[in-house]
Amino acid sequence: MEQAIAPTTTTPRRGEFQHANSVAGSIVSSLEQQPFAVEIEEDFPSGWRVHLKFRESRAAGLFEFAALVDVPVTRAETTFGVHLDAVARVETIEVRGSALVSQARAAELEGLPAPLPTPDASPAAQPVPLGASVLAQVPAITPVVPAGEEPPPDDEDGDDDAPRCVRCGCTEDAACEGGCSWVPNRQLIDLCSSCATSDEIAAMAHTLAGSEAVGGGR
Repeated sequence: MEQAIAPTTTTPRRGEFQHANSVAGSIVSSLEQQPFAVEIEEDFPSGWRVHLKFRESRAAGLFEFAALVDVPVTRAETTFGVHLDAVARVETIEVRGSALVSQARAAELEGLPAPLPTPDASPAAQPVPLGASVLAQVPAITPVVPAGEEPPPDDEDGDDDAPRCVRCGCTEDAACEGGCSWVPNRQLIDLCSSCATSDEIAAMAHTLAGSEAVGGGR
């Protein structure tokens, strides 16, 4: 006598699915803000389940559902926003509603104060490297004393505040032979046109024509 072998596959219980579908339809038709998707699936331990999914713009429908079945809406903070959820059992069918919304939208739906704006997390402006700054492109004015010569003498009148060229030592009252003029520069160093190089003159902010004459012969 052959022994009957039980089928290894499960045939969906049509009547139970229709009942779950009926429960889902009844709930959705009662909501003003309806879900964008309704999923009905079978969970063997607990039977058929219904999942109502709401978009952020219609998340108020989730709270309508929660009020309809008299259950609370729970929240969970996630990387992508606030996950709102409500679960109830309606006529033996587990019905769940969910929505993923922003912090501000969650506060609005829950009747809470709007969250404070997040501080700007943009990185602070980085300092400009010294070699890339505008000032780094201007040649520095340095004193130059020709080999075998003494440094420029002090002012004969003893006036240490009198402008004096850092290279030749000429002053307002004792200009270079043939005349010279002050060369304005970013370092604000006293330098006459006779001592300045062509590169230093080209880098100045003003032209020699606009600079102040030094001495009567300049």
